Amino acid sequence: MLTYAEYPFTDSRLTIAEWKMRKKKDGFSEDTKLPVMIVNNSDRIVGVNEISKYVAEKLELYGTLPGERTAVDDVMQTLDKIHAGLTPIIRANLTRNYEERRVIWNEFKESTLFPCLKKLEQELSSKQFLVGTKISWADIAVIEMLTRFQTCYDSFYLAHFPVLKAYCNRFEVLPHVRPYIQTRPDSHF
Repeated sequence: MLTYAEYPFTDSRLTIAEWKMRKKKDGFSEDTKLPVMIVNNSDRIVGVNEISKYVAEKLELYGTLPGERTAVDDVMQTLDKIHAGLTPIIRANLTRNYEERRVIWNEFKESTLFPCLKKLEQELSSKQFLVGTKISWADIAVIEMLTRFQTCYDSFYLAHFPVLKAYCNRFEVLPHVRPYIQTRPDSHF
């Protein structure tokens, strides 16, 4: 969202060991998990959804008309369900059990991912954006997920969804987005 809005930011990535040290140094509770966003060197926002909601509100990407915010939240709930299904895949990846990851990924695609993508494909076949008449947090989150899965798990799965592939391509070619996508860190998270 920050890249799309051309809003300057610093993306600091930490190892687990670095985060443990940083938590103590900066006074975070022991159970605080990443990501963390520090605003103006004082306000702390913890968790991807809380950070995203804050940024979306600040950048006017959280809907403007009545009902749009609820529609964005609905898309985000769908993505949360999809991401919850990734846990066994991530676990297999972290243990470097690539055969198990392949099997689990294929099961996940058929049982969880593809049914959701079919709904999104159908919805986007008649409109340009998921919510409203301009890009929103929902669009950016879906595109991020689709491109991340393509990079990390299966470079060909979007071939089954030409509308979603075109949707991603429209966003990825934006002049200020393309350089970020080409240089973003590889991460399964």
